[in-house]
Amino acid sequence: MKSNTILLVGVGVPAELTEMLLRAGMVVQRPESPLSAALALLRNDVGLMLLLGEMDASWNEVIEVAASRGELLQVDGAQTLQVSLANRASGNGRLRSNGSNGSNGSNGSNGSNGHGSHDDDLADHGGSGPLSMDEIVDMVGAKISEPSLVFDHIYTKVGNKLRKVDLDDVLFIEVEGKYSALQVKDRKYNVKASLKDLLQKLPTDRFVRVSRNFVVNLNRIQHIDTFQYTVKVGEVEIPISRTYKEELMRHINLI
Repeated sequence: MKSNTILLVGVGVPAELTEMLLRAGMVVQRPESPLSAALALLRNDVGLMLLLGEMDASWNEVIEVAASRGELLQVDGAQTLQVSLANRASGNGRLRSNGSNGSNGSNGSNGSNGHGSHDDDLADHGGSGPLSMDEIVDMVGAKISEPSLVFDHIYTKVGNKLRKVDLDDVLFIEVEGKYSALQVKDRKYNVKASLKDLLQKLPTDRFVRVSRNFVVNLNRIQHIDTFQYTVKVGEVEIPISRTYKEELMRHINLI
């Protein structure tokens, strides 16, 4: 199960919704800016970003990141929610839920941040009709209960941008102080996450820890020196700890 911490983003969020999420066992955070929301996502501190209504263009990039990670749940804005508070049993509103990659360059039929509505989600919850607080809380619980997705890319913060990095391009990851550094071809990206935290998000069939300070991309290994206890990735010889050698060899198709 994903983290039960929710990033609640929107204008005019009903206080009752926050209270109900808390009673349901969620930890609710209200990020002050797109940057603070992005950092929380990149640190893997949250399981879901619940977005109410439309935000301005400054939020587009972080919304795309959340969607690409399967960690976005988007519903109509505060007006729809206020109507549902007035009459939870009636129905005229709509739900939009997005757990897949979105695109800011192409708006959906509802015109919100480029993330279109999902008919399957609508059908599962009665088609049309304003969502009650209970329905939203149920959707949040169901979304968090979904298995974590395996991704072929990650995002890392570079200046004020979130840079997309294809996992195939990552040669290895090394410890740098309290945090980590991704070696991507001929460039290094410093990320504010520990090696342990990164391993929880990376596919275990592609990345393996070879020492206390290094994780390597199995697809990028050129050779393994079982005498010197090193593995060559790109042009770098990385030492293999005896503690992790068995784990590395378990992933090697030796004939």
